[in-house]
Amino acid sequence: MLIHHRQPFSSFGLLDYDQAPVGLFTVLSINEPVGDCAAYQGVGPFNSDEAMIERIKAGGQKISEEDAKDRFPEIEEMGLRYRR
Repeated sequence: MLIHHRQPFSSFGLLDYDQAPVGLFTVLSINEPVGDCAAYQGVGPFNSDEAMIERIKAGGQKISEEDAKDRFPEIEEMGLRYRR
């Protein structure tokens, strides 16, 4: 299961009509059968959510357990262990 948050970066009106805004994606990857999770961050365009979320999961930078718990209450709610 994947849960994600998106935070847009301000473009200040500089984007052309055919350009997508970019932002910071934070993705929580949950392995339900095992009961653990890990969270990753990366920057990407907002035009393709599913593909971008998979890319961030595969190649994003892993964030700390503390940061992940601050962003994703699901970790505590589901009683998940954080992968280190």
